[in-house]
Amino acid sequence: MRRLLVFSIIVAIEYCAALAAGAAQPERVMTAVRVEGPVTVDGMLTEPEWELAQPATDFIQRLPDTGKPATERTEVRLIYDDLNLYVGVHAFDSAGKKGITIKDIKYDFWTLDSDGFQVVIDTFDDNLNSFLFGTNPGAAKFDMQIGADGAAGNTNWNGIWYVATHINDEGWQVEMAIPFKTLRFSNKPAQIWGVNFERRVRRKHEDSYWSPLGAAFRLGRVSLAGQLEGIEGIHPGRNLYVKPYLSNTVQRLQGDDTDIKPEAGLDLKYAVGTQSTLDLTWNTDFSQVEADEQQINLTRFNLFFPEKRQFFLENAGTFGFGRSRGGFRTDLIPFFTRRIGISDDRRLVPILGGARYSGRAGKNSFGLLSMQTDDIPGVPSTNFSVLRVRRDVLSKSEIGALFVNKDENGAGFNRTFGMDANFRLFKYLEVASSLLKTQSPELQGKDMAANFEVAWWDNLLDLEVRHMNVQENFNPEVGFLQRGAMKRTSGIFMLTPRPGRRIPWVRYLGPAVNIDYITDQQGNLETRLLQAGFNMVLHNGSEFAVGRRADFERLAKPFRIRTGTEIAPGDYEFNEWYLTLKTDKSRLFYGELGLQSGEFWNGTRDGRALGLNVQPGYHFSAGALWTHNDVTLPTGPFDTDLVAARVGYLFATNLFLNTLIQYNSDLREVSTNVRFNFIYKPLSDLFLVYNERRSSSGEVLDRALIAKLTYVLAF
Repeated sequence: MRRLLVFSIIVAIEYCAALAAGAAQPERVMTAVRVEGPVTVDGMLTEPEWELAQPATDFIQRLPDTGKPATERTEVRLIYDDLNLYVGVHAFDSAGKKGITIKDIKYDFWTLDSDGFQVVIDTFDDNLNSFLFGTNPGAAKFDMQIGADGAAGNTNWNGIWYVATHINDEGWQVEMAIPFKTLRFSNKPAQIWGVNFERRVRRKHEDSYWSPLGAAFRLGRVSLAGQLEGIEGIHPGRNLYVKPYLSNTVQRLQGDDTDIKPEAGLDLKYAVGTQSTLDLTWNTDFSQVEADEQQINLTRFNLFFPEKRQFFLENAGTFGFGRSRGGFRTDLIPFFTRRIGISDDRRLVPILGGARYSGRAGKNSFGLLSMQTDDIPGVPSTNFSVLRVRRDVLSKSEIGALFVNKDENGAGFNRTFGMDANFRLFKYLEVASSLLKTQSPELQGKDMAANFEVAWWDNLLDLEVRHMNVQENFNPEVGFLQRGAMKRTSGIFMLTPRPGRRIPWVRYLGPAVNIDYITDQQGNLETRLLQAGFNMVLHNGSEFAVGRRADFERLAKPFRIRTGTEIAPGDYEFNEWYLTLKTDKSRLFYGELGLQSGEFWNGTRDGRALGLNVQPGYHFSAGALWTHNDVTLPTGPFDTDLVAARVGYLFATNLFLNTLIQYNSDLREVSTNVRFNFIYKPLSDLFLVYNERRSSSGEVLDRALIAKLTYVLAF
């Protein structure tokens, strides 16, 4: 009891200190300087124009020592001319070249594994929306759009901009050129923008910021950014992009002749005013998209596969509905773009074309999308349309509405109507609610779904409480619903104390409890989950988790877990232990281990996941993940295997080769996806893709070779 009391006092003191550290601080201000001379983006700040700008310095740590000065000096200067904003960075490092870590140079690289620099720009100074541009010492590029003051982000947005870096004995330097036509901003003669910078020192796992942030926030929290002044007399330009493509597919199916399918199409992007964009697409093609990562389903609910097609990923956050701190929920998505162009049995459906109009008007944001698919056997030609509107209220909150329409050619329709509200209060408090209704010819009444959640997230505490109600006839055919009618109450409680210098090798500790309680519409219990676990993240990035799950499941009808094996109706209680371990990704070899063991329905399950990766440098990487389950039930034992192997070679920041090979024991298939990508100019690509499916006996079921060329004309 005495130890528990002492621990509670320490946690309480740290909690108060964390809140105090997040108190309001004076806003930082910097000035951009107009220049006339040419600036060559070569990574070396040798032009005399750079000396005209006063540098932003005195970065403050977010982690590991929140609020303390950064251990390495960073200087950032901003200059501009009629066409571009230039960002110049001196990232000094006391260890010189030997202290620099580069793990990846591909586009949209994983920023946490390398040294890095990022800049976020709030061009409308609305404390909500921003653009982020990042790089590492290898001159890799990372960009994204951010909304809702950091709560929503779209990493699939790609803009035209340029970056070069230079490594020397003092550290490394960065030069960025961001064309004003890539950004969106008002027509005011003098611009006031929000701005902030992040410096990452990988070997120290240190993140520092020019305008300080608490440990609970990242760079996208533009309400805590500094202010940029001095930019005058600039114009956003017409922002017109025309992107035609040519492709050719050579495909052969088992028992069929070889087919050659040449295609041509066009995407067009046009800025309407200063805050909205019109996208048009004709004969839309996604042949170059990476294959889905396969899953084996041992549950009685739908599996979720994320969207990977570029056209739908762009501005995806505009159409997102309902929000949680970590992003949009995946158990109920009223508008899910994978319903467009992919049939229920996962066949590809040709997309004839479509349009998307999205943007902002004052405090209002909106998105309108309409896509038309062709018909294939068993699937009629269908129009998919969605309208999404939001309005900013209070300082960082919003309310919104959604309308989704699916109109099959003479075969029926489906509609979804929705309203939502998301409030961010008192810096750490979030309250979100939503109400949805569907309309289908064959379903009348009891067709609504509602969600309400409250979350508190600060430097020490992560607390979420949620209640969702889905009625029997709720039917979002253009959405994703993990399970049908239910009433669900769930909660998460997690402490994240950061011991700092007292235990220098630990980043944070995370004791956590998850609760899930699900009933049918009459209040009869269907599922109950109580999970207690302990997580730990080490200073080098390694992670460790251990815990116990206690499940209750009630089946009203038989559940077929696999062909020839059913779970009989009844009540089932089962407990399971789990352990996961992930090692430091900066090492030559790194991997992960997952173990789970315990009761499973009226039997047992032992699960194992083993991953091993090797990366001798940032050019080459290879790894494999094997997931295995041994299940024993009264009807007999069975096992499952899922293997995914990846090999990648990065020739340069614009030239990649990636291979994904997967084996699925349920399908008894081996699939291969090889992708070569050459970005020969910004947003212009050459793709060569090879896809193949083989049976486990080696027989070829399907193979295709695809060549695709895109070219962007920017005006």
